[in-house]
Amino acid sequence: MVSIPEQGRLDEVPLPRLLLDLHRAGYGGALTLSRNRTGKRFLLQEGWPVFAESNLASESLGVQLMDAGRLHRSDFNRATALMESSGCQEGAALLELGLLTPKELFVALKDQLRIRLLECFGWPHGEFILDPSGAPGTDAQPFRLDPLALVQSGLGTHWSGERMLGDLALHMERFAGPAKGFAGATARLSCDEAVQDVLAALDGSRTLWKATQTARSPLALAALWILDAVGAIAYADAPHPSGVADAETPARVEVQIRSEQPAPAAAVPAPERRPAVREANAPELDALCAEIADKHERLDELDHYDLLGMTRDAAGAEIRKAYLQAAKTYHPDALARLNLESELRKQANRVFAAIGKAHTVLGNVYGRREYDATLDTNSTDLDAERLGQAETLYRKAEILMQQGNFRGALEFLTPAVEIWPDECSYQSACGWALYKKMPSEPQAARAYLERAQRLDPEDATARFRLGVVLRDLGEPDTDSTRA
Repeated sequence: MVSIPEQGRLDEVPLPRLLLDLHRAGYGGALTLSRNRTGKRFLLQEGWPVFAESNLASESLGVQLMDAGRLHRSDFNRATALMESSGCQEGAALLELGLLTPKELFVALKDQLRIRLLECFGWPHGEFILDPSGAPGTDAQPFRLDPLALVQSGLGTHWSGERMLGDLALHMERFAGPAKGFAGATARLSCDEAVQDVLAALDGSRTLWKATQTARSPLALAALWILDAVGAIAYADAPHPSGVADAETPARVEVQIRSEQPAPAAAVPAPERRPAVREANAPELDALCAEIADKHERLDELDHYDLLGMTRDAAGAEIRKAYLQAAKTYHPDALARLNLESELRKQANRVFAAIGKAHTVLGNVYGRREYDATLDTNSTDLDAERLGQAETLYRKAEILMQQGNFRGALEFLTPAVEIWPDECSYQSACGWALYKKMPSEPQAARAYLERAQRLDPEDATARFRLGVVLRDLGEPDTDSTRA
C-alpha cells in the first residue's frame, strides 16, 4: 500500500512520483497544484490525466497556438472579441471563426493538458491537494495522457541527472534485470537509440551503476528512473542469466489518501522526545547528525574532493566508491527510517545534492581535468562546472522552445545567459523566446539579438531572428536578414 497525504508539499512528495503512484492506484479525482499565485487543477480518470485548468493567461489555448506558430495574432484578437461578445468558450470561438477544425481543436486541447502539467515539473517548490470527489465523467476518456510518457518528458526537461541518480543510488551496486511489468512499461516510454541502450543493459548481468553508464541522454536516464519507481526492475545481489523470469511485482498498488488532521489529544499518547530507533543506536546517530550539520555549515568552503572525502590523487574507482557510500548515508530514503528532525533532513538533502554535483564533475575524466585546473589557478568565473551548467540549461530550453513553450524556456535561458554572457546561441535563443512568448517583448528581444549578432556576425540564425523582430518593430534591416 502506498500512503499519500491528501495535501502536502512537492519538495517532500515530488510530482513525478506522485503522478506515478496515483496512476498505479487507478486514482480518480482532482489534483490541485499551487505555487505562489499560480494555481492549476487537474482531473484524473483511473490514474490518467484528462483535464486541466490554469490561472496563467500564458497557458490559454490561443496563446499556446500562437507560441506554436499555428495562430496569427490578428486571429487571436478576433477570437478574443467573439468570446467577449458572445460569452462562448475559447475553443468554440476558434471553431466558429473557422480557425480550427474539430480534429485540430481536440489535438490542441490534449496538447494544452500536457503543457500545463509539464510546466509544473520545473517548480522548485509548491503544494498539492487531492480531492477524490472531483472525479471526471466518462466523456473525458479521449483526452487521457499516458503518465509514464509524460513523466519521462518532464524528468528529461526539468530534472538534473544528479537528482535522478540520487534516487537510484541505493541500488547502484545491485544487479538489475526486468521484473514483472517491464515489457508493458517500456512500451509506453519514448524510445530512441539512447533509451534502447539503457533497456538492453537491464539484463541481470550487470549492476545498476553499469546500466546508468549507458544513459547518454536525459530521456534515457528518465526511463531508468521510471522503471525503478514503478517496480519494473528486479534487483539481485548476484548476476543472473539474461532472460531471467519476471519477478513478482504487483501491477497496481493501493493508495490510501490520509488526512493530515491530528487526532484528539486524549486518544493519542504524547510522542517521546527521542524515537526508539534513535535510542537503539544513539551514539552512531548522534555522530551522523553532527556530520550532516558540519558539512552543511561548510558547504560554501568545501571543494568537490572535500565533499567526497577524497584527495586530489584519488583514482576514479575510489571516487565512485565514495559517492555510493555517501548516497547510502545521505539519501532521503535512507534517512527517512531514522526519524531525524525535519530541519536536519533538509540539511542532508542539500549536502547530498552537492555531493551529486561533485561526483558528476570528478567522475568524468575531462570534467575532472578542467576542475583541477580551476583549483590550480583559483579561477571561478567560467570554470568547467559553471559552463556545463549553462549548457545544460540551454539544452533544456531548446526542448521547451521546440514544444512552443517559450515562456518556460526563458526560465532556463535567463540563468544560462547570466552564467555565460559571451555565447551567441544563448543570447539569440533568449531574444527569440522573449519575442515569441505571450505577451511578446520585441524591444527586449531586440537587445539580446543585437548582442548575439555582435558576438558572432556570421551566425545566420541570430541574423534572421533579429530581422524578424526589426520588421515587427517597423525598422526593416536588410543586412540583418541576409541568409
